[in-house]
Amino acid sequence: MRNASEDSPALPGSLGNALFKLIRQKGLMNRSATDALDAEWKQIVGPELARRSNARKIKDGIVEVAVTNSAVLEELRGYMHQGVLEQLKARLPDSGIRGLRYVRVR
Repeated sequence: MRNASEDSPALPGSLGNALFKLIRQKGLMNRSATDALDAEWKQIVGPELARRSNARKIKDGIVEVAVTNSAVLEELRGYMHQGVLEQLKARLPDSGIRGLRYVRVR
C-alpha cells in the first residue's frame, strides 16, 4: 500500500529529490548521478584509494564499490568502512544509502 506522500506532487524545491528517489527505486541511475556518487566517493577516500576504487551505483540503499586489489578491499572493509559510510550518508542525505558492498575487479 502506498502512503499519501508517494502520491502527492512534489513541491518545486523537492523536485530534484523526488526524481533522484524515483531513479534509484527503478534501478535506473543515470550517468550523471553515477558520476556524482563516484565524485563524492573519491573526495571521501582520498587520492590513493580513489585511483584503486570507484562507487558504481546505489541499489536498494547499498552502494556498490569496485576495488582493484585485496589490499584496498581490506583497508576499505576494515579500517575505513564505517567512516566512509557515515560521510556518504551525510553528503548524500536523500540517496537512501544504508550500506556499502565491495566488488573485486581486475
